[in-house]
Amino acid sequence: MTPFFSFIVPTHLRASLLRRSIGSIRAQTMGDFEIIVVADALDQETALVAAELLRPEDTFLKRSGAPGPALSRNAGMRHARGEWVIFLDDDDSLMPEHLATLAHQIKLDGGSKKVYFSDLQVVMENRSESGIERLRVDAVLLKDRPVESLFVRNFIPNNVLAFRRDVLEGCEVDWHLASQEDWDFLLAVCVKAMPSYYPGGGAVVHKDVNPGTRRGTQTTSNDLTVVLDFLHIYRRWPAPNDGLREQRQALIKGVGLDLPVSWF
Repeated sequence: MTPFFSFIVPTHLRASLLRRSIGSIRAQTMGDFEIIVVADALDQETALVAAELLRPEDTFLKRSGAPGPALSRNAGMRHARGEWVIFLDDDDSLMPEHLATLAHQIKLDGGSKKVYFSDLQVVMENRSESGIERLRVDAVLLKDRPVESLFVRNFIPNNVLAFRRDVLEGCEVDWHLASQEDWDFLLAVCVKAMPSYYPGGGAVVHKDVNPGTRRGTQTTSNDLTVVLDFLHIYRRWPAPNDGLREQRQALIKGVGLDLPVSWF
């Protein structure tokens, strides 16, 4: 039987976090889903979590090649059977009503929308050998963000989005990018269908306060590298109007590059 939702969970040797992530999926009040876990490396602890929490209808893949979530997400997409696809990193989670709320919105819209996003919670936590200490929870409201500003910079975390599977055809996550690959992938979808906001989602993004523990927090992802990736993405996905081109120009000028607006 074809599931309504497919969860794609890339993981890299973080068994305790993977347990939380899969556990939050298994705790959903709506059960019409499959889970696809894709590991780019494997240890005993990860294998045990997968064996314990994945069901016969779920999939566990150990892939080869370069480490990183990009190739793992691409592998997961090739195996996804559901009508809707959700990406969930191994260190993030979902509130129990997330799927039920989203499914209700899809039904209300009668299948007219192809990409959804909602508000989220950001949990700051301290991860150490002794465990995970929750420090602070912040609500992040996205309702009033103009969705077209995605062409300037990303404001929607990956696990907040839900994609109808047909809109992902021909789209892949670019594993060559050192940063911003989630945003680049989202823009590839945006040229087909812009995301639509719905209220009441239950996505939770967890952030470790310890430096260098989450991809994208390294120095190389915060200085020249990220600027170059922005420029690459701008060239790949042209701004659809003059106002967005001017916003792009202003953002890049703010980091010391004065380029003509026609470049964007």
